[in-house]
Amino acid sequence: MKGSHNYSILQGKGKRCFLSDAEGVPLEKHHIYFGTGLRQISDKYGFWVWLKPEWHRGTYGVHGKEGHNIDLWLKRACQRAYEQEYSREEFMELIGRNYLDE
Repeated sequence: MKGSHNYSILQGKGKRCFLSDAEGVPLEKHHIYFGTGLRQISDKYGFWVWLKPEWHRGTYGVHGKEGHNIDLWLKRACQRAYEQEYSREEFMELIGRNYLDE
């Protein structure tokens, strides 16, 4: 299976900001699916990306008050990438929610 603590299914092994493509700057690992038990699943399956701090925790970042659209976009992109090799049913068993029919 592609994906792990060291391999993002959206970025591979590269370390640059997924949204701005910046490298050589401080980056934070963003677990695309988070909350009770989901952070561990994100680590195991590579459901994470590198983000600059402002895209991670800033007002317009995925965890910021204006970042819901980016958060949802990442969840959908990750689900699409997973479903290129695995089924929707397998995704639903892992995450418990379908983000592509919203």
